[in-house]
Amino acid sequence: MSKTSKAPPSISLALFLDIDGTIVYKGQGPFAEDIETIELARQQGHRVFLNTGRSIANIPPEMQNAPWVDGIIAGGGAQIVLGGKTIYHTWVPEDVLSAACGLYLNNKKWIVFEGETDLYNIGLNREYAEMRIISSADDFRTKYTGAIISKITMGGYVTAEEEAILGNAFDLFPQHGYSEGIIKGESKAKGMKLILEALGIKRENSIAVGDSANDTEMIRYAGLGIAMGNGTDELKKIAGAITGDVEHGGVAQAIRRWIL
Repeated sequence: MSKTSKAPPSISLALFLDIDGTIVYKGQGPFAEDIETIELARQQGHRVFLNTGRSIANIPPEMQNAPWVDGIIAGGGAQIVLGGKTIYHTWVPEDVLSAACGLYLNNKKWIVFEGETDLYNIGLNREYAEMRIISSADDFRTKYTGAIISKITMGGYVTAEEEAILGNAFDLFPQHGYSEGIIKGESKAKGMKLILEALGIKRENSIAVGDSANDTEMIRYAGLGIAMGNGTDELKKIAGAITGDVEHGGVAQAIRRWIL
C-alpha cells in the first residue's frame, strides 16, 4: 500500500494503535470520536489492535475487553493476546528483577514492575496504593513468587548507574518525565509481525499510529506509519504521514483519511 494513497475497500487492513498519547491523554480516553471511527473501520472488515508499552495488568479491563479491540500487543511486544488467548509471552528473569529491586531500594527513585496480573512498585506515594509494594530485593523470590513481569517504568531519565544494571536486559526509552524498559529482543514491530502472520494479513496492509520513542520500530515496520500531531519530532521525521493530536481526534482523522 502506498504511503500516500487509500487502500481499496476490498483489502482488509490491520490497524495498530498505541495507547498513551495516541488514544489516551492525561488519564482521559479513549475518546468518543476515535471509538466511533474505529468501529466504522471494523464494520468495513478491518482489524484493530492495541500496541502498547503497558503490560496487560496496566491496561484497564474495559479497554482490554472493548468490542472494537481484536487483539493486544502489550509490554512493548512481550505479550500478545489474539482472540482472547495469549499467543506469545516472554518475561523478565528473576535475577534481573532482584538486581533492579536492589538498585531502586537504594537510589531514592521510583520504579513500577508491570506484570500480567499485578503492578508492583518502589518509591511511589499513596496515590498508587493499589499497587503491590516492594520492600526487599528478594521479594520476587519470596513474597511475590511466580509474578510474571513484562515491562518496567521508572521515574525521570535513566542515569549511568541504571543503564549499567538494566541496559543488558532492557531497551530503555525516555518519555515525558519518566523512562520505560522494554525487554531486549521484544518490540512493537515484532508483535505486529506475529499478529499479521497469524491472520494472514500482508505487512503492506498494516497501519500503525503512535507518538513516542518506543513507537519508532512500529512506525517503520507498518505499511503506513502515522505519527500523532503531539508526537516527538524524531517520530514525525520517519513517519509516512502525520495526523492531528490526541486531544483533537488525531486517530479519528487518520482513520477517516487513510482507511474509511
